[in-house]
Amino acid sequence: MDIKVRVILIDLKRAFRRLLARLPDESEAGGDFVIFIADENSLNIAAGGTSEALNATVTHPGHARVPSAAFCGIARTLRCYRDGVSVISFSPGAVRINRTDYRHPGISVLAPSVGQRSS
Repeated sequence: MDIKVRVILIDLKRAFRRLLARLPDESEAGGDFVIFIADENSLNIAAGGTSEALNATVTHPGHARVPSAAFCGIARTLRCYRDGVSVISFSPGAVRINRTDYRHPGISVLAPSVGQRSS
C-alpha cells in the first residue's frame, strides 16, 4: 500500500529548505537517505541526524526512504509549486506531489499492515 498525506505547501517548502541546509553536499551524500514517517496527524522528515515535523492529514500511514540525491532534486522543484495544500504519496520507486511523479529506484516504502498503528 502507498503512503498518502496532505500538507500545507508553505510548511513543506520550509521543512525541505531547512533540511537541505543541513544535508551534506550531494556528492558527499552517497548512500544517505531521507526518511519520511507519516502517522496519525503528522509527517516527520528526518535526514542527517536532524528532523522536521509537519502537521498533516494522513490518509495512509507508513514509512518511506528517499535517497538524498533524489530528495535534493525534489526540493529544487518545490519552488515551482503554488501555495495551498499538497497531496504527497509514496510508492516503491516513486514520490508523487500533487500530479507530478518523481521516480528513483532507491525509493522504498514500508506501510503498516492493516490494523497496526504506526509508531
